Amino acid sequence: MERLAQYIDDLEDLYYAIALVMERVRRALQISVVLAASFVVQFTGVLLALSQPPLALAAVSLTIVALLYRGATSDHRTARSGDGVAA
Repeated sequence: MERLAQYIDDLEDLYYAIALVMERVRRALQISVVLAASFVVQFTGVLLALSQPPLALAAVSLTIVALLYRGATSDHRTARSGDGVAA
């Protein structure tokens, strides 16, 4: 019976070791996707600014207004711990 408990404990350790490695892979993949999307948005913005300057100015103006509105209306006193509980 002790062998079965040890075997199950070893399987549990293996499972969590694999889960830890997969979490690192997931974070690296997430960072690479965010960086790639950022570069695509920046490149598209440069192309838009070179081809259609008034349209690029309108897009930037709308983006800045949206960010200012979000900053003015969001609550900055909440905790950023990820559990959803306010500090």
